[in-house]
Amino acid sequence: MITSVAMISVKPGHEAQVTDILNEHVNKEKKVKGCVKAYYKRALDTHDTFLVYAEYDNLENFKAADKAHEGKKEGEKVEFVLREHILKAFFGNFE
Repeated sequence: MITSVAMISVKPGHEAQVTDILNEHVNKEKKVKGCVKAYYKRALDTHDTFLVYAEYDNLENFKAADKAHEGKKEGEKVEFVLREHILKAFFGNFE
């Protein structure tokens, strides 16, 4: 099992927009091959911080999902990127 965990903070007043974006992101992620579960939660003590969690059944499927988020086409609008993983900071790379 491979887990991807990201914590994001947003500017006050943009919480509704971010929840729409996170809903879309999580729904797309759930359809990725090998994704066991994906969800986001709002912090209890502040309305501008979110945790995004995804779990994959193996390293190959995680890498495939990670690669699918790379290489945006020129001119394609990117709201933000959720592919930096907090766990890498603690455990190093997954390889």
